[in-house]
Amino acid sequence: MTEKSVSMLVVFRNAETLIEKKIHNFLQLKYPSDQLDLVLVSDGSTDASRQMAGAAETRNSRIRFFHFDAHQGKIACLNFGITQCKGDLIVLTDVDAILDSESISILNACFEDASIGGVCGRRVVGKTRSKIQSGQKQFIQWDTLIKKLEMENAMSITSHEGKLYAVRKSLYVTIPPGVTDDAFLSLSIVRQGYGFGFDPDAVASIPAPSRDTRHELMRRKRIVSTSLNGLWINRSLFNWRRYGFFSAGLFINKVLRRMVPVFLIFVFVSSLALSDFFPMAVCFWLQVIGYGYFFSYPLIWVRLPDTARGFGWAKKVAAVGYFFCVGMAGTLWGCIHFFSKEKISKWDPIKE
Repeated sequence: MTEKSVSMLVVFRNAETLIEKKIHNFLQLKYPSDQLDLVLVSDGSTDASRQMAGAAETRNSRIRFFHFDAHQGKIACLNFGITQCKGDLIVLTDVDAILDSESISILNACFEDASIGGVCGRRVVGKTRSKIQSGQKQFIQWDTLIKKLEMENAMSITSHEGKLYAVRKSLYVTIPPGVTDDAFLSLSIVRQGYGFGFDPDAVASIPAPSRDTRHELMRRKRIVSTSLNGLWINRSLFNWRRYGFFSAGLFINKVLRRMVPVFLIFVFVSSLALSDFFPMAVCFWLQVIGYGYFFSYPLIWVRLPDTARGFGWAKKVAAVGYFFCVGMAGTLWGCIHFFSKEKISKWDPIKE
């Protein structure tokens, strides 16, 4: 196996509790040191993370650090950071993602296939103080299953992973503002005629993506809105005559899934309007009971320990249902925001 030169690119903003762990993680990776370097870009950080990254640069020649005084936004920092990367492969990862020591080697091996332009790893959620962690873990497991099924059917993946992914530098295209970087890059690589794969053995351990309900709503709104912008820019990928089953998978996974909130609202309203008919009345009250049960999670179920005898399964179902409902609300909000044509290019990440 050829060990290609690799540059790891990390953009961060106010990450003083995370940056030293990320740098230590980089230094522990099992990959030839002369073939691996780290590029750190601070997006207007005002805390001690700027000094920490600068100190690491002075101690190790494999680490290079760049700082913007003003908040540029993640996309602008990524586009700049790429110009500073020397490797043939670019590994993009978040500051809060801790990589398994073999992850870079595993990703590198995927590029032995000349038809592969990019590949992502698998995220696992570690211990985090989050009231909706259970639902998030289940969602990530389902998302991982979709990736595996797509790979088993010799497809490029349509569900991407931004915590850990690698691309050939030669295929990198400038990311426009207002899109999701990992989704846009992976789609642009497929558009160039290359595959984008998934290797579950390349693992990134992360905190729960959302800390609470409000965080999940804001995060889902941003992701849905920006990913739809990216889809619109790459809309040629929906040409099934050229891209075959990938087009169908992309439409189902990235368009129809975003329509689920509208469908659920339609079912609820129509069953209420037709509740004079017994079957529709049953349908309506089943929905009321179900939503009531799910929304009781933050009020009742979250207070019970996971080991509560006889209630463990009930708590888990409520947690998954509640996270689903919150996700659907955030998805609907994101769709509305997309149609408003207002672009999201800057935000303050919540990483603690």
